[in-house]
Amino acid sequence: MINCSFIDFKHAKVAFLTSAAAIPLLLAGPARADFITDFITDRIIQNVIQNILQDVRDQIQNRRLVSPYSPGRLQFTGEDANARFGADDPFSALAYARAPYTKAPPAPPAPPPPTYIYGLNLVGSADWSRASGITTNSYGVTGAVDFTKIGIFNQYDALTFIFTGGGVWSHALGLDSNTGLGAGTVSYVNGGFSTDFTVDGTWTGSTLAQAGIITTHMDTTGISYAPNVQYKFENVGGSAWYIEPTVGLTYTQTFDANFGTQTGDSTQVQGGARFGTETNWNGVRVQPQIQLMAFSLIAQSGTASSTISTGTIPSLPISSSTNGIATGQIGGRASGKLNFLWTSNFSSYIEAHGSVIDQVSSYGATAGLRWTF
Repeated sequence: MINCSFIDFKHAKVAFLTSAAAIPLLLAGPARADFITDFITDRIIQNVIQNILQDVRDQIQNRRLVSPYSPGRLQFTGEDANARFGADDPFSALAYARAPYTKAPPAPPAPPPPTYIYGLNLVGSADWSRASGITTNSYGVTGAVDFTKIGIFNQYDALTFIFTGGGVWSHALGLDSNTGLGAGTVSYVNGGFSTDFTVDGTWTGSTLAQAGIITTHMDTTGISYAPNVQYKFENVGGSAWYIEPTVGLTYTQTFDANFGTQTGDSTQVQGGARFGTETNWNGVRVQPQIQLMAFSLIAQSGTASSTISTGTIPSLPISSSTNGIATGQIGGRASGKLNFLWTSNFSSYIEAHGSVIDQVSSYGATAGLRWTF
């Protein structure tokens, strides 16, 4: 997964006016601005989770060894020394042909003890988006804890759990939003194959202040479900580069305050590939990566309404382009990342990314720290 821009149409907020006839006049402004805020917020969540998953997958897959007596089989830790010696010894077949008491066949390798990896992550982000002349600035801080067990169904697979929490602060066109976020992720890795599933929730409080309009306070919430599948091909073309194709889907439900009344939902599909390698710079292992993605909103529905301090604005139908992106439009996203492995336990990364879809463009940067033990 993911890793691509995540789009949904939750929290379509409008200002409360004494005259209901004036509501449509604000939809083109604050509602559009708030859409961009959520566009960035959800992408930040997915970026953080997918970057952690990429680091975990790479860390696990780098532990593999190719067994000399089973070409192509990938493993985590070293195999039984006797088994490897027997496979490498050109006279081993003759030894077995001699008297049975001359040399006993090596015992089958014992399964390795359970292996665990724990990780602590801290990520900061800054993003800017623009649509219809509206610019949105967003800044986020996210923390995550991950736990991996190697050896689930065999000694070559692993299961990872990630728990994420943080906040995002956005400003656009007189609209200030504060979003708290929480997410849970489970990921399974077996050789080059991996799959993950994330459920995240957001709680957003916004304040809208415009000239001649009273300040209003609005609260909205949302839940997203995002499964992804990847497969990593290493040493592509005999080089040190790998390629990791990925496909995924994101379904989002939006609600008013405290997950009360559902106000809409949307479905997005995405696909692309990650390319990367590893090199050594002055004794530091560096992993440059490039990711190219395409994504499309294939369905959306709901109403533009929001619970505010003075009441609830009447619901208004959302058309296929209320928030500026029509259903079926295809967008693209590109990102570049440098991961620095300073020690066997500590790493950091910096990432720059940009995306565009249906005249909505955005760009930003992310930086993270990771400690494993």
